[in-house]
This record gives sequence, C-alpha cells and structure tokens, in this order.
Amino acid sequence: MAMPMGFAAQIKVLQETQREQAERIAFLEQENAELKASEDQNLVARIDALERHNVHLTARRKEAVAQLLNLRTLHQEANNAFHLRSIDIQPDDLEGVLVVYGTSITSVVNHHQRALAHLSVGSQLAQTPMYSTTAPYPRYINQGCLPTSPMPIGYAYPAAYAQSGYCLAHNIPYPCRMCDR
Repeated sequence: MAMPMGFAAQIKVLQETQREQAERIAFLEQENAELKASEDQNLVARIDALERHNVHLTARRKEAVAQLLNLRTLHQEANNAFHLRSIDIQPDDLEGVLVVYGTSITSVVNHHQRALAHLSVGSQLAQTPMYSTTAPYPRYINQGCLPTSPMPIGYAYPAAYAQSGYCLAHNIPYPCRMCDR
C-alpha cells in the first residue's frame, strides 16, 4: 500500500485502515460467538440425548430383571432355588439375574435328563416308577414269606417339608434356615 505524501492524506488512510480492521474484528467476534453458541447447543443436545438413552436403558434393565424375578417354573426345586438365589439381587443387576436364571434352568434340564434316563432304564427293566413312596414287596415266592410292610423310599425333602418344597412350620423354601434342617 502506497502512503500519500501529505499529512492529512496519511491520517485519512490510517483512519480508513482502522475502520476496516474494526469491521473485520467485529465480524470475526460475531462469527466466533455464533460458533461457540452452536457448539454449546450441539453439546447440550447430544448430552440430553445420551442421558435420555441411558435412562431408557436403565428402565429396560430394571424391567428385564423384574420379569425374570417374577418368572416361575413348574419344577418346584428349581423355583425354590431361583427364589433363594435371587433374594439379594439388586433391581438393576441384569447379569446377576441371568446367572441365577441360567443356573435354575440348568437344574431343571438336569432333572429332566435324570427323569428320562430313569424312565428309559425303568421301562427296560420293569422297575418301580420314579415317584413312588414305597417300594413293591420283594419277591419271596420261593422262600414262602412276605414282609410285614413295604420298604420305604427316601423323599426329595425331609419330613418337615411339604411336597411343594416349603417348610411346614415356617413356609420357607427348602432348606429352611429357621429350622436348620
């Protein structure tokens, strides 16, 4: 930029340059403020969206835990074991409930496998049914004597428990911690 020779002309050029620089500074400050405002709005919007998503996921976890805890099986022993194991589980501990539920399902599957194995062996050997309370009379035909009473078979639960697996005195699932049986 060429400077004019006169003093008044130099002052005029300097004033023009200052005005241009002031306009440029004002424009840059306005642009900077707009960028900061939009960036803040974007960050706030993203944080709000993430918080809503987190609340939604937490609600879904709690719902899944509640549904699994309310689940009941027809197999009483597995149901009692599930109930005992799930007493101390927190409302949002989905992993803990899944572990307890998987263990209960495994015990039901094992029970069914044992029952099927017993039934297949029982049908081949013509033995007593799996859930009889007494054994049939032994065959003493050749000896000529009969026993006075049938031989007892052990129950799945001790005598103080109902067939459903609950303590008769305290209505607590097996094993009852109050009776210590």
